[in-house]
Amino acid sequence: MKLISDHSMVGTGFNGEVISGISLTVFGIMLVIYGMVNEVAAILIPADIMIIAIGVAVIVVGVFTNRKNTVIHS
Repeated sequence: MKLISDHSMVGTGFNGEVISGISLTVFGIMLVIYGMVNEVAAILIPADIMIIAIGVAVIVVGVFTNRKNTVIHS
């Protein structure tokens, strides 16, 4: 019978980088939607796309950090 303490959970779950990347991506998507509604905010859609790209990059960094880190916090 396998126990959870056999280090099978290494590299899974969320860390702070993944959570902040998700929030940046969602915020950027909301700004793009707002830019579609408001013509003044439509000027800033390239900046909103940059925010989404930064959010995705932070998610990628968080996933690689999660896979590289072998420490289990219990």
